[in-house]
Amino acid sequence: MKTFKASFALLFLSVFLLLASCVIPESNHVEPTYHLLTELKSDRNNTSDTGQVSFYVRQVELPTYLQENRLVSRPKQGLIEFTEDDRWGEPLEEGIARVLGINLSKRLNTFAYSVFPHRQKASCTFELGISVQRFERIDSSTVLFEVLCDLHSFKRVEHFPFSTRVEFPEPADEGDSSLEVLALSQAISGLCDFLANKISLSMVDPSQKP
Repeated sequence: MKTFKASFALLFLSVFLLLASCVIPESNHVEPTYHLLTELKSDRNNTSDTGQVSFYVRQVELPTYLQENRLVSRPKQGLIEFTEDDRWGEPLEEGIARVLGINLSKRLNTFAYSVFPHRQKASCTFELGISVQRFERIDSSTVLFEVLCDLHSFKRVEHFPFSTRVEFPEPADEGDSSLEVLALSQAISGLCDFLANKISLSMVDPSQKP
């Protein structure tokens, strides 16, 4: 009798566990918010009249930690944090190049430009190489953008660094990253002001100097 009761109890427990395993718990999954960098007008009145100028933006180089689609913050040295709920809607290197091309074409008053992965246009005047060192939030209301630039023109190459910090208001909603993304777009706009000035200064072909 005891053996029968023990077997019945074991069978009941097995059925209970089987039914419990079939219950689908309520999902805690939160759909990520996807962001895009955007082109912005220059804060400075430095739109150049450079005449016939064309340029090509090479493939933007990113450090490994920026090559995935999650937004990044580095609140202190040696620490990196990834956001799970806010992500890039396109590969970051393509987004930076896209916005860089649009902004710079407006600064230089030219439609003769192309951006990787598209082919370089014929008789291109300048090629730009951009190696990103930092592109992230560094505290609750500041982003940092650091790059190394290569400007190829007239069979010569110039190398120069660029760095900028952009502050933004702390969002009312702690989970809202839209102002952070806008600040990163403003940082790219600052780089475009810098590059437009460099290109304007490089417009004279050294071989044509008297």
